[in-house]
Amino acid sequence: MKYEHDEYEYNMNRPQPSNNNTNAESGAGAASSFCGPIGYEERERRTYELVVCQQPLHARMCGFGEKDRRPIDPPPIVQLIVKQEGQETWVDLQSLQTPFFVLHVTLWSADRTQERNIISNPPKCTRVLMGSLVSSPSLLKNPQGEQGLYFAFPDLSIRTEGQYTLRFSLIKLISSDFQPDAKSKIIAQVFSDPFTVYSAKKFPGMTGV
Repeated sequence: MKYEHDEYEYNMNRPQPSNNNTNAESGAGAASSFCGPIGYEERERRTYELVVCQQPLHARMCGFGEKDRRPIDPPPIVQLIVKQEGQETWVDLQSLQTPFFVLHVTLWSADRTQERNIISNPPKCTRVLMGSLVSSPSLLKNPQGEQGLYFAFPDLSIRTEGQYTLRFSLIKLISSDFQPDAKSKIIAQVFSDPFTVYSAKKFPGMTGV
């Protein structure tokens, strides 16, 4: 299945790259297709807003092995706020078909201009962002006791040290999306704050959040 916005599309079924090394993949063309944290769906006349409510602070690089993978700390959490056109209050969360919402994460440079998902050494390439890159929403309460829809990413790791940001893309699946080679439009996108990935020797330790 492919997820697209303008000329840029996500293909979640593309083969996973293998092996390694040197030059990061450029995403300048993809950056131009960023659609913003608030999107509008004309069919249901609703706005969809993404808010990063728990920002990633740092991580320890996991290198190119599979045994010592450390997650980004703290795990990023993104809230989805849905409003009906012409209304200030949120849409009743119980009325939303939450299984059809998907949030996909990609890795970007700290200045948000280049995608950093792949390290390439032609003809081979390797994923930089590891773990579960797609999340479904959960109905949870915040510290104030208010219910909301949240996407959590507790299993993200990064192979190489450096300064990065994460880009989250919201997709709402419809029945036609389950056909072969179907494409789903991205409704909204939001970036995290920049964060640092350290080498094992420089990593300051987990926050405990």
